[in-house]
Amino acid sequence: MISEKHSFDSCFEVFLADTPESRRIHYNLRYQVYCDEMGYEDKENFPEQMEFDEWDRHSVHFMVRHRYTGQWLGALRLVYQNQAVFPFEAKCVPDQPISAQQYQQSIEISRLCVLREARRFAPRAFPQQDTDAEQTAKDSGNIRYLHTIKNQTRSIMWGLYRAAVVYSAQNDIKQWYILVTPSLAYAVKKEGFEMQQVGGACDHRGQRIPYALDVEHILANPLWQKDYQMDYRKYSELLEQSVAKRQRA
Repeated sequence: MISEKHSFDSCFEVFLADTPESRRIHYNLRYQVYCDEMGYEDKENFPEQMEFDEWDRHSVHFMVRHRYTGQWLGALRLVYQNQAVFPFEAKCVPDQPISAQQYQQSIEISRLCVLREARRFAPRAFPQQDTDAEQTAKDSGNIRYLHTIKNQTRSIMWGLYRAAVVYSAQNDIKQWYILVTPSLAYAVKKEGFEMQQVGGACDHRGQRIPYALDVEHILANPLWQKDYQMDYRKYSELLEQSVAKRQRA
């Protein structure tokens, strides 16, 4: 069992970006990751520091923030088909044609991102040591800390996935498509999620592989029994709470 102190639900919360303001926050998170940190997108194309594309008109947007500082740290979108096409099909050809029913009951998980800034919210294993005699312990602590940073990023990813799968089930979505790196595919499989490869690998910012996942199976994963019980809230609810607080003041 994850300790309450370090659980996702005790530290973070996920929001559905259901207002223009919240979608701007979502786009800015993507800008920070895809333009500033990774260099995948050209900054000059987004002078307002909001990274978006034509698929956002057909998408549902989520983002996660730190409960205690209010800092936004990660994002993800669910893309609906547009005229019987998903984004991943522009980069690789599915092994089997996608049926009309599959298009209607599926979404593509896209633009998953976590800021590097999220690392500072990872708890250290223990304080740094300064003496030569304790150097071994220090090195061990740094290794543990790096491992904790990696887990922190994964935890935020799982929190976003949890929100996305709950939303999918609520809206009769039966299947996900994702286009991911081999390392991310390995991490997802390691947590017990069944992934069906639906096409050959393609070159898109490195090697990417398309997979399909069953929503019902994702919901049944034991990972959600340990943590990630809060699902998501609507950003508009956060605004309503803020207005009510100001009126009481």
